[in-house]
Amino acid sequence: MLRGRVEERARLEGLVASVRDGLSGVLLLQGDAGIGKTALLEHTAEAAAGAGVQVVRIAGVESESGFAFAALHRLLLPFLGAPRGLPPAQEQAMRVACGLADGPAPDRFLVGLATLTLLAEVATTRPVLCCVDDAQWIDAESLGVLAFVGRRLHADGIGLLLAVRGRCDGLAGIPVQPVAGLDEPHALELLRSTVAGTLDARVGARIVAATGGNPLALTDLGQELTSAQLAGGVSLPEPLPVGGRLEEHYLRQVAALPKPTGTWLLLAAAEPAGDLDYLRDAAARLGIGPDATGPAEAARLVAVRAAVEFRHPLVRSAVYGGATSVARRQAHAALAEATSRPADADRRAWHLAAACAGTDADVAAELERVADHAGARGGYAARATYLARAAELTPEASGRSERRLAAAEAAFLAGAPLQAQALLDSVEESATDDVGRGRALVVRAGALLTLGAEGAFARAPALALRAASAFGPDSPERARDALLKAVEYTNGAEGLLLDITHADIARVIREILGVAAGGDAGGAPGGTGTDAAPGAGTGGARLATGPDLLLRAFDVLALDGYVAAVPHLRRACEVLVSPSTSDEDYLHSYLSAVWMSMMIWDEPLHTAVIRRAVEVSRRAGALWQLDTVLYCAVMHETNLGDFAAADTLMADGNQVRAAMGATDEVWAIYRHPELLAWRADGDDLTNVLDDSMRAATWLGNGAVESIARIGRVILALGGGDYAWARTEAHHLIASDTRGVHSRVLPNLVEAAVRSGDRVLATATLRTLSERATAVGGSWALGLLARCQAVLAPDDRAEPLYRQAIALLCASRARTDLARAHLLYGEWLRRRRRRRDARDQLRAALVMFEEIGAAGFAARAAQELAATGETCRPRNAGTATGLTVQELAVSRLAAAGATNTEIAAQLFISANTVDYHLRKVFRKLGVTSRRQLGPVLAAELGRHADDAGDAAGRA
Repeated sequence: MLRGRVEERARLEGLVASVRDGLSGVLLLQGDAGIGKTALLEHTAEAAAGAGVQVVRIAGVESESGFAFAALHRLLLPFLGAPRGLPPAQEQAMRVACGLADGPAPDRFLVGLATLTLLAEVATTRPVLCCVDDAQWIDAESLGVLAFVGRRLHADGIGLLLAVRGRCDGLAGIPVQPVAGLDEPHALELLRSTVAGTLDARVGARIVAATGGNPLALTDLGQELTSAQLAGGVSLPEPLPVGGRLEEHYLRQVAALPKPTGTWLLLAAAEPAGDLDYLRDAAARLGIGPDATGPAEAARLVAVRAAVEFRHPLVRSAVYGGATSVARRQAHAALAEATSRPADADRRAWHLAAACAGTDADVAAELERVADHAGARGGYAARATYLARAAELTPEASGRSERRLAAAEAAFLAGAPLQAQALLDSVEESATDDVGRGRALVVRAGALLTLGAEGAFARAPALALRAASAFGPDSPERARDALLKAVEYTNGAEGLLLDITHADIARVIREILGVAAGGDAGGAPGGTGTDAAPGAGTGGARLATGPDLLLRAFDVLALDGYVAAVPHLRRACEVLVSPSTSDEDYLHSYLSAVWMSMMIWDEPLHTAVIRRAVEVSRRAGALWQLDTVLYCAVMHETNLGDFAAADTLMADGNQVRAAMGATDEVWAIYRHPELLAWRADGDDLTNVLDDSMRAATWLGNGAVESIARIGRVILALGGGDYAWARTEAHHLIASDTRGVHSRVLPNLVEAAVRSGDRVLATATLRTLSERATAVGGSWALGLLARCQAVLAPDDRAEPLYRQAIALLCASRARTDLARAHLLYGEWLRRRRRRRDARDQLRAALVMFEEIGAAGFAARAAQELAATGETCRPRNAGTATGLTVQELAVSRLAAAGATNTEIAAQLFISANTVDYHLRKVFRKLGVTSRRQLGPVLAAELGRHADDAGDAAGRA
């Protein structure tokens, strides 16, 4: 079967060699049933074992596919006994997922990281190869973990080899090796080896053509056809039993067996693990003796060893699919009675369900208990499966709807939004109460966003708000969570919001949670000094939580405006980021705090909000949240002008998306338009920004549309196209009713003045003055002084420019400081003060070049040249010569993090960290971590010193 497999064997030999040498390898064998995937897998396992690699093997079983983490548990079973030194959070996640401990349901990505860490630890003593056959039947939770591990392998001494029949979407991102049929010469050679007598050449050619070189079909036909048929003396059957007919061929073989043997085979096909004890017990209950296996073994349909093994999965499916529904129910009933071990309660419940012909309240309740157990382990896909079946068995409409609703919630958490929607569509609304309707609306909103349909971001807030109204005052916690989602989704929709307004959300906040008009409830800033939670007036006072205060701040912002909301926005973010907020509450509400702290120019608070979100997401293994907050962090560092930090964070985000299996096409819309615009790199940059805007508009994602539009503003200002910048910035500000994009106001002032629209500039400055004065702080007041200078008469402008520079020097906003130098220098040059202008323009140029803001650097260079000074372009490339990943690893190592801590933070293995550090040491010429910090700081500080010196001279 391995003859002629040149390409496949070469790739597999390369995989074994990489694992043996302490590197890593991952490969997915993909092909039809019987095509030879298992033979290739077995050959590779033997070769790896011969090379000193430890091999662990499992195979997917269709009837086990509903048991959460079942395959992962089987795969890791050899390694779970001994202590491995996993980080505590990973250790707990692993034990809960495998049913070895109780605890909160772990995030699936944290289980994936724990698996990677465990295998990497095992591989430190001896490389390991994990072989997984029939991966299409692996439970969804285990498959997700294996895909995560496969995408993160680097230099760990770990190999992962999977075989799958047909396509398997759950393994996206894993390299694929297609396995096709044998070519004609090798197919004929295999066929001849199975034929005892003569094989007519024309008959052989016909069989090879009909089978497509499928080794299993060739072997079976060579053994099943008569000597006369193979010699050409008797016609071959029409059609030949190949392809889809191969299963029918096996079914005919089963039908020819004695009835007790056929029944025993059905029991074996229905028992997912091939457990001999259970099979003997179940067979005895049906009056079948131990000798019934003989004919099936003689026909080579099964092998009875430590467990029953079918010759091929097609045999199992032929046996089970060919049985009558009555026979299948009898088999499952016998197996349910035989399945007695406590650890197999979920298997017993599934057998009981399969034995039911109609509804059965007791069995439905048992399935629900098993579903709860699966959900507690993080097995949401299994929970959805159990609950959906429990609903089918539930007699009364209300119980049936409740279980389908719970199944939909579990399906959504499992990452199956289409399944969730289908389950919700089957819920009888008349049998659902208000709370049930609210729960359904929450799932529909989340599924809509996940599926990314046209207008999804614009329509989701209304669904979340309807959910909050459905929950009402009688379910305040559910209502609060739904309102938080409505606020978060509204920020995503921005000006594209459909069906509701911001005032609608504020009204529901006040109606349901009892926030007093004007936002003064419970001692908000300027009130009595006691923070009382929304709704506390009816249920007794309690201290308001961070999420409570976020809702209060949104309420004030929507109804009373920006200036009135500033103290509420700040207080909400401060309380949310404090230790009093649990990690769970923080993950559910941090995104609103990100934009609230950004819109008030509170850089330390904004940084703290993002930092805690990153830390909590990493600790929980919550990769979706981590990816989102890293995107926000890149925006933040871009806005401040630290593009190197933005690059590092962007690389982290790329790694997180790769670990989740996201494709570049899916994430192309989120490509950091502002960072691209600041760098002004590439001839097609305008088209890139336009594409992002169009895609965001189609999705209803007003936030990303706005970010892309801000990118266009920055690009236009850097290139001196002030009319275009004015148009884009004015569009943003005119549609921004809440002041979310207040940071664009200084851009609009500059663009309006330079394009001759002083009326718009003056009105914009008035708005900026109100907001910056309310906010305070060096950043906001520095921007205000800069804009006042741009509009001021000549006798008042210069002190304002100097005030702006002094204030911005006290902030981290390097781009805004550089732009203050640039505008001041341009003002000085136009007043023929060339010497003074050169100092300012030189400072701006050096800073822009150090930052990497190519467009603004070109503008500064052009202005400087106009003063008569010759400018030499500088290279703003990476000072250290390290890759972004190496820089991230080295910074953490220099800060004192261990390899294990770095691995947990970057979602890689400790071995991969060691690999990168060895390369860092060679590039920087150091030999220890102790040397790494000073050398790295010196390398990164050289260029920053140049910019600082220039600014100081100015």
